[in-house]
Amino acid sequence: MAINVRQHEENWMKRSVGFPRGFLSYGVLKILNQKAMLGSEIIGEIKKLTGRKPGPGCIYPLLARLHEEGFVEEIMPDETGLKRFRLSNSGQALLAKYDDKKEVFQKKMHCMRRFEHILHKEIDEDLLQQSTKLLELLERINFLIKKDGAEKIKEKVRLILTRATAEIEELTKSYETIMKGS
Repeated sequence: MAINVRQHEENWMKRSVGFPRGFLSYGVLKILNQKAMLGSEIIGEIKKLTGRKPGPGCIYPLLARLHEEGFVEEIMPDETGLKRFRLSNSGQALLAKYDDKKEVFQKKMHCMRRFEHILHKEIDEDLLQQSTKLLELLERINFLIKKDGAEKIKEKVRLILTRATAEIEELTKSYETIMKGS
């Protein structure tokens, strides 16, 4: 029996990579704060934002719990008979509490990134520290540039990242060329 390694890896990742406790609830509340959605639309939006697709067995029980606790409301089904969900006033208050604790989420994300790199030993410790520092700085400046009047800073950050990305991409290609020639 031939094993399709790529398919096996994709299936393994779908099963083994979940969302840390609290992240999915926060994400659903954040998404529903924008507009009312079907459960399947929420799944698609999470996939688009994170690259990870939560299963229906994860989203629908979460929506049921959030509804039961009064954080989301069901909108009457339309002609298709499908239920849409929207954030309730209590849900908006909970989202504000989550947003106040954004720093806690960022620290958890930092810890997860570090654990992933260490677990797979994919990156040299010095590179890990520098990349972690860069991500932390990007998170901090992202918060600042969301405010009005930060267009010049936003453009400067974009230029710096574009330049750095191009340099690393060029270095990667040249190194790959050298390795192929060896």
